[in-house]
Amino acid sequence: MHDAPKQEFRAQTIELFFDLVFVFVITRLTHLVEHVHATLEYLHALAVLMLVWWMYGGFIWLTNHAHTPKAMRAVLVAAMAGFMVLALSAPVGEGGDPLVFGFAYLFIVILHFAAFVARGGRPAAIAMLRIVPFNMAAALLVIAAGLIEAEWRWVLLLAPAALYALVAVMNTGEGFALDPVHFVERHGLLLIIVLGETIIAIGNGLADRALDVATILRLVLAVALIAALWWSYFDADDQRAEHRMQQADNRRRTRIALFGYTMGHLAMVAGLILVAAGLKAAVAYGGEGEAGHGAEFLLLIGAGGYLLADAAFRRISAIGPVAVRLVVGVLLAGLAFAHLPLHGAGLIGLTLGVLVLLLVIEGLVFPRTAQAPAA
Repeated sequence: MHDAPKQEFRAQTIELFFDLVFVFVITRLTHLVEHVHATLEYLHALAVLMLVWWMYGGFIWLTNHAHTPKAMRAVLVAAMAGFMVLALSAPVGEGGDPLVFGFAYLFIVILHFAAFVARGGRPAAIAMLRIVPFNMAAALLVIAAGLIEAEWRWVLLLAPAALYALVAVMNTGEGFALDPVHFVERHGLLLIIVLGETIIAIGNGLADRALDVATILRLVLAVALIAALWWSYFDADDQRAEHRMQQADNRRRTRIALFGYTMGHLAMVAGLILVAAGLKAAVAYGGEGEAGHGAEFLLLIGAGGYLLADAAFRRISAIGPVAVRLVVGVLLAGLAFAHLPLHGAGLIGLTLGVLVLLLVIEGLVFPRTAQAPAA
């Protein structure tokens, strides 16, 4: 017997308003990634994304349980302020304020826990008592990273990942009764935001450029590439994953939520941020007489990483197919290190062509009727 929630709860306007701060977070991270020059700085950016994503996802769990009465609106607005400070103080590159970042994170953790206890219902509140020690420990690690200036402080920023992984492994779903419709819809909206940031990054990259024929060609190819990425997920994956969650028991539903959405979508978002940074550089490429921008290769790494993460999400959600995306993901990521003599339109066109070929193969070999989940 399945224990799916009886009533569907859809995303509310206050949640869409709350998502505006996520737009700023992604914009900020994309800008920081564009100016990264060392592997260590990429680890810093990944750590910041992971920390933000975990707690942002926590507020999705919160509204999934507590919905959004007027008291919850005040909580979300307060959280928005915390996330804004978090984004502005992110310790990536030479900027940011690590200590402010740590205390902002602690504020968000405490606010989230207090709201869950007050509005999430008794079973969920009891379940949160088992999770909050890990969240608090993560916040203290982040504060500790802000108190030192050693080069290895990135270890303290990434250490919470181990805590969060432990939470996911230990969580059986007891105390939580997720509404799949709302949960899937909210994560889909966040992916739309990240794809939208890619559009914004392209526009910013062309702000000072003349719109000649070559530039317009690169722009059109870039938009088509973003559309292909959108198609790869929103053609039906979100609907099929929602169906799987509705048909699953509470334990299985929680596993999909934690591993498929919290972890899998984190990796997908990380890939899309790299795509945004790489596309911005590729679209702004000025032609054969101009040296290629170093960030262009991020386009291939990001697209490959996104497909690998999406394949993992499909596997966890049992919606398939997986194999083609795994192969194409590895191929694209590998091409980034092949030193291909491609820049600008050539690089965008190659990535777009591979993505379109992927979608065509999946459509021919795995027809949508064969992919649909069983009723």
